[in-house]
Amino acid sequence: MTVEIIPCSETMAAEIRGVDLAQPIDDATAEILLQAWYEHVLLLFRDQHMNNQQLKNSAAWLGERSQIAMPVDRRGDDDIEIQKVSNILDDAGKPVGALGDGEMWFHHDNSFTEAPDKATWLYVVELPSSGGNTMFGNCYEAYDALPPDLKKEVEGRKVLQVYDFTVREKPAREDLENIPHCWQPAVVQHPVTGRHALYLDRLMTAAIDGCSAAESDELLAQLFPYIERVDYEHEWRLGDYVIWDNRCSVHARRNFPADERRLLKRGKVEGDRLLAANAAAA
Repeated sequence: MTVEIIPCSETMAAEIRGVDLAQPIDDATAEILLQAWYEHVLLLFRDQHMNNQQLKNSAAWLGERSQIAMPVDRRGDDDIEIQKVSNILDDAGKPVGALGDGEMWFHHDNSFTEAPDKATWLYVVELPSSGGNTMFGNCYEAYDALPPDLKKEVEGRKVLQVYDFTVREKPAREDLENIPHCWQPAVVQHPVTGRHALYLDRLMTAAIDGCSAAESDELLAQLFPYIERVDYEHEWRLGDYVIWDNRCSVHARRNFPADERRLLKRGKVEGDRLLAANAAAA
């Protein structure tokens, strides 16, 4: 098997050719994919054809598959390892999936858990005639772009990550007893590459420690534009499969016609507790 690696942009993403994810990945190919993933943050595989079981095994070269965090009562499906991301309604008018409509702000997946998943994959099944592109930002680049004063402000601090499984709302910082939330490092060090990445976003970051509420809001307002960068925008084609590193990237979705069907399948790879950059450098 000859594997081709074709960069998609200057700062992140590469298309992989010569790999059929429906088949078991041998050790040599797995090593190539791992090195490409660490270098490019996101990998794109086109013209893939997989059933659900093959999808569940598609990222075995990267690690153990993770369970879907969203409660079943907030979803239109109940598979614990594959989530349907869709606006499609069944014959009774009920959603067949979740997170299906409109734009979605930039975010890190599952940052509100103690050990966020290290990877997410998406596989496209149905597409509207236009729109619905997924935008990705490189959080290494976001950190590197910070001016010295903002780096000094954010390094060594923690951010409160909150998500109640709504699509786009400013997260709350109070009354969180029944809402998933977790304090995370504002700047993380990647456990493999060693690079520092900014780890906060408008969708899930409610507060930054060491500040009053007003100071926190002001500081986050200065930081969000650095994270909301489009290093790679993916225009979906049927058969596309994309997998990215949640620890050093964010993603967002553009709008699409609400009266047209869109269906993607989503799965994740288990991760570990995040490593604070200041702790790693100590």
